[in-house]
Amino acid sequence: MNTDSNVTTAVIAAAGLATRMWPASKTVPKELFPLGRVPAIVHLVWELLDVGVSRIVVVVATETSTLMRGFFDAKVPAPKKVASDPLVQRFQQIFAKAEFVFIDQPSSYGNGIPLISAAKEVGNNPCIYAFGDDIVFGENVSRGLLDTFERTGCPVLAAQHVEPPRKSQFGIIECREEEGIQYVTRLIEKPAPNETESTLASFGRYLVTPDLTDTLRKTPPGRDNEVWFVDSVIQRIHGGERVCAFPLSKGKWYTVGDSASYAQAVTAAQNGV
Repeated sequence: MNTDSNVTTAVIAAAGLATRMWPASKTVPKELFPLGRVPAIVHLVWELLDVGVSRIVVVVATETSTLMRGFFDAKVPAPKKVASDPLVQRFQQIFAKAEFVFIDQPSSYGNGIPLISAAKEVGNNPCIYAFGDDIVFGENVSRGLLDTFERTGCPVLAAQHVEPPRKSQFGIIECREEEGIQYVTRLIEKPAPNETESTLASFGRYLVTPDLTDTLRKTPPGRDNEVWFVDSVIQRIHGGERVCAFPLSKGKWYTVGDSASYAQAVTAAQNGV
């Protein structure tokens, strides 16, 4: 199935309190932690702009809202000493290329809440849903999501293979391939040992269709009494509806949400990976 995606809106979930990175995250959201000379979230914004996204809805925690909004204040000019620096100019250009909308997340918890909170801004359109602490170097994963969606019209999950001992830390997906597309047949959240042979982990980058957002709205709180995005995906699969996966082929996924992966991401950014 071919479809004109015309996906121009992205929602970035940036409302987590990053307890695993505390006290570094006591006053600074993890999405603003530096990777090279720019914060993690800027690498994500560049990824989105490169695939034609022109409206970015950032859902932030009340505790860090002022810092995040201040960072994206287009009225603050670059210091004259660095204004001609190519990296600084690339950063400043984001304000000409995209409209930024900020929403304070309500008191409810769970990684599905930011998308629900932003639903009115997205409207009845597909969007890219991104966790602000998940960064990919070496490949534009959003392009892979869009290409897969354009071929199928289905929601798409970004994925990467992980070492077998780490499977229990992630949502692991099993797939079958049809005409070069990976269709998800099963999604197991933090599987027990020997529960699945797959090592393909879903991470925080998704192409979300309006019907999947509707399912998420109706999804009751799950583990820890929180609303989880993955629960809506599992419901869709169990209902016999298709969900695709886009496994990374050249890039590598990092998260700034834990110290070990953040250190690896810092090294990757410094090496220009």
